[in-house]
Amino acid sequence: MPDIAVNTLFEIDQVVSFDESKIVDNLIRYLEPNYIDKRKDIKARAEQIVNESRKSIGIIKSPIENLLQEYQLNSEEGTVLLCLAEALLRIPDQKTIDRLLEDKFTSTDWKKHTGFDKGLFVNASSWAFFLTGNILKRNKLDENKLEENYKSFIKKNSEPVFRTVVRKAVMVLAKQFVFKAKMDEAVKFTNSEKYKRNLFSFDMLGEGARTDEDAHKYYLEYLKSIEFTGKKLLNNLDPTLSNGVSVKLSALHPRYERHKFDQLKKELLPKLIELGLLAKKYNIQLCIDAEEDNRLILSLKIFELLINDERLKNWNGLGLALQAYQKRAFYIIDWLNNLANKNNKVIPVRLVKGAYWDSEIKYAQVSGFDDYSVFTRKPLTDLSWMACAVKLIKYQKNIFPAFATHNAYSIAFIEEIVRGCKFEFQRIHGMADILHNYFNKNSNLEKTKCRIYAPVGDYEDLLPYLMRRLLENGANTSFVNKLNDKNFKVEEFVIDPIEIIKKYNEYGNPYIPKPRDIFLPIRKNSKGINLESENTILDIKKIFDKNKKEYLANSIINGDEKTTNNEINIFSPFLKDEMIGKVTFANNLLVNEAIEIANNYQKNWKSVGIEDKCEIIDRFVNLLEVNKNELIRICVEEAGKTIKDAIDDFREAIDFCYYYSNQSKKIFLEDEILIGPTGERNILKYESKGVLFCISPWNFPIAIFTGQIIAALLTGNTVIAKPAEQTSIIAYKLIKILFEAGLPKEALQLILGDGESIGDEVLKNKHIKGVLFTGSSETANKIQDNLNVRKEIISLTAETGGQNFMIVDSSALTEQVVDDVIESAFNSAGQRCSALRVLAIQDEVYDKTINMLIGATKKLKVGLPYLLDTDIGPLIDIEAKDRILKHLDRFKEKILFNSELNKNLDGFFVQPTIIEINDLKEIDEEVFGPILHVVRYSADKMDNLVDEINKLNYGLTLGIHSRIDSTINFISNNVNVGNIYINRNITGAVVGSQPFGGRGLSGTGPKAGGPNYLLNLLNEKTLSNDITASGGNTSLLMLSDEND
Repeated sequence: MPDIAVNTLFEIDQVVSFDESKIVDNLIRYLEPNYIDKRKDIKARAEQIVNESRKSIGIIKSPIENLLQEYQLNSEEGTVLLCLAEALLRIPDQKTIDRLLEDKFTSTDWKKHTGFDKGLFVNASSWAFFLTGNILKRNKLDENKLEENYKSFIKKNSEPVFRTVVRKAVMVLAKQFVFKAKMDEAVKFTNSEKYKRNLFSFDMLGEGARTDEDAHKYYLEYLKSIEFTGKKLLNNLDPTLSNGVSVKLSALHPRYERHKFDQLKKELLPKLIELGLLAKKYNIQLCIDAEEDNRLILSLKIFELLINDERLKNWNGLGLALQAYQKRAFYIIDWLNNLANKNNKVIPVRLVKGAYWDSEIKYAQVSGFDDYSVFTRKPLTDLSWMACAVKLIKYQKNIFPAFATHNAYSIAFIEEIVRGCKFEFQRIHGMADILHNYFNKNSNLEKTKCRIYAPVGDYEDLLPYLMRRLLENGANTSFVNKLNDKNFKVEEFVIDPIEIIKKYNEYGNPYIPKPRDIFLPIRKNSKGINLESENTILDIKKIFDKNKKEYLANSIINGDEKTTNNEINIFSPFLKDEMIGKVTFANNLLVNEAIEIANNYQKNWKSVGIEDKCEIIDRFVNLLEVNKNELIRICVEEAGKTIKDAIDDFREAIDFCYYYSNQSKKIFLEDEILIGPTGERNILKYESKGVLFCISPWNFPIAIFTGQIIAALLTGNTVIAKPAEQTSIIAYKLIKILFEAGLPKEALQLILGDGESIGDEVLKNKHIKGVLFTGSSETANKIQDNLNVRKEIISLTAETGGQNFMIVDSSALTEQVVDDVIESAFNSAGQRCSALRVLAIQDEVYDKTINMLIGATKKLKVGLPYLLDTDIGPLIDIEAKDRILKHLDRFKEKILFNSELNKNLDGFFVQPTIIEINDLKEIDEEVFGPILHVVRYSADKMDNLVDEINKLNYGLTLGIHSRIDSTINFISNNVNVGNIYINRNITGAVVGSQPFGGRGLSGTGPKAGGPNYLLNLLNEKTLSNDITASGGNTSLLMLSDEND
């Protein structure tokens, strides 16, 4: 891959798919000519920096750095401190604080960290932690009696002085990384002895807005910070030599997402221009801060609009932060240079290494991408940073480079490579303080004063930021950590990254599998679609720009399509007068013909080897990928799913295929040998049941329909498949693809029609040996009643509805709660059996959480599901809508919020609604739509809350948002549900990782996508062979009696 100058955002977008090794080779080739002859000088300079900085350890090193050095984050104690720092400052009530302290302090060994050699602050802190742990420590109490445990704890400690002591210690920890709480205080602090020689870029604490109110608050804070920076600080006619403010765009708009670009141009861009004009007035810098990689192209598009704006001409203060750990960083510089040149500008660029690496790795894995958008090893990021630095200097006519680093080798590299060029270093306040004096002492005309990235804000807003700083400081692999630890020799960590990289057998990190391989050997990960990609956005548009196609779907029996006089027109759920196609429903004659064929062929299909069956499924998966666009289109048009939901449905179907194929091989390739007495051979075998009846719902018309059928076929059963009548077309298409993959036509029969009439006819047939059903509890009971009429006991595997809860205590992070509630309650228009129905919030944080939740719900767009900016699509049909409207009418006096629908929408749409209830008994049925009920609870009534949930007898999913393990354990151990999700959303169970299914009114089990699911579709057979009956026990007689 040659070095290329990227000219367009589409070209930048494509770089993310480049193989990591090719990018690394390219970076090395680019860097080495400028670098190879200077390595010795760079290494010597880096060692000098470390040695000079280490002289100040004990003089200027902060007590917090000593503490982080002692309590490394790979230790249990370090993890406790991290949790306390994350949660303690924002908990409003003493009871939850006490529970948090009790939870975290009683299980760790603090005394080993005491000693005079540890330093005064570390020693005092460790003794405080040790004494606190001893005070709180207790014998293991009853995990089923949370409130009694707490009362016992309080009784034992009537004056918990430690609450105040530990809170103050964590406050000190926070102050290490927060410049000041207010801008007026921050301005005064810049004149302190420590900082009077520095420039500053002020950042307002807060990761991202969830509501318009949040965004407006941040906007006012940014305006204020620009005013203070421009008026109160000494600046320069050249904005690159002036102070500045860093702006996080996700803090200025609650929906900072690629698909909201048109909305952002109307709502966000004017605010940014106003901020830019104010910064231009004072001739200071305004830096657009870095975001997660999936927002990278969006940020560049917004930045381009700002640079091109005539009102911001003749000002060189508008800058951008660039994260070197992104594979695209090196190529973005070319684009920035062209943009600056076109507008006759100089763009300040802050080159950082990156702040979201762990979340970027997980995001790619969950999304099923082909590769990661970031480098998988830290030395590769260091290499990228160095190559980017050289390119920035190359373009210094149009770019003013700012090198943000706390790494001595990186500092030395810049000082040796870019001699004679204009640039600046940047450092984060609170990070690597012992490097601070080095920067200031060595500033000269070539490099300006070191700029301090200075976070300003209240401590309740610092949490995500604080976590990143603590992780960077405390990780035992970080340069800052090693710099502060004299036990590390300089030469052990001042190392040329290229030297490290060239020793690798492969550039990619072998301990981080590619996203498609993370579940191996259990299964492959289905291939995802990056909906943030510019190329994908165009591809999706093309899918739905094609001429409308009218589909015709029939039942398929023995491979032949069967028509009847019962033809039904299928209309769109979001354009109710638009016909999608026609479906012919089967009659009883066709139903019985299908069962007869399936029964006659069952022995033949049973005898087909499992490897051959799996080959058919593999071909089916490949054909699904070939037909992906059409399947997604049908799913959107027929089921009303949003594009993202349709893709998730499609991916889950493939995950089922991979997983069940693997599980079936484990079952059938080798018999299970059971232990017995000598001379006896005992074997457990599994055999198919016969003909299975698979009844699937309309809300997952690809995944559940496919999963049931594939599971039944792989276990040697033949199948009668009956999809929901609302999604007959996509079921028909899937069956056609399965036959194309080579499935024998006799093994699977597709019956389209009304569920009740067809179900009654099938269930009474003696050849049906089992039923797989997903749907309502009411229908499951009717199926069970039909089966009970038969003399033979027929198994029913049912996954039914859920009255699903989420419990939120006051230790939970409100922003995370709101994100997870929105996704759990309103995605798929609430039409998931796992969707959140009731949100229980602790009294002390109820109002705050509800206010933020309402604000976030206001920003959801209900609209046409084939548009990427739609958040919520329609309900499935008029009956579903009428049921929801009836529920809303019943609770109309208790509605906290529901938005107005777009009057131009002509389908089965219902707006997301939040209803306040006083008692769980008010909800006596499952509400299948975008309706969320909220209820208060008291912390001392947690036991009662769990009891009330259990009394409802729905047992599908439940979420817990808490930072307190004892609370999480209590709820988990006592609530009767099948799936519990902790500090995350409660929908989207992952095949093989989170087997899905409930109990009580929510189903029978075993769980779909779990290790026991296939076994439920099989009969067990035990063979016991007395081998002595045919000539004696030779294996026993041949045993040696010699000593081992």
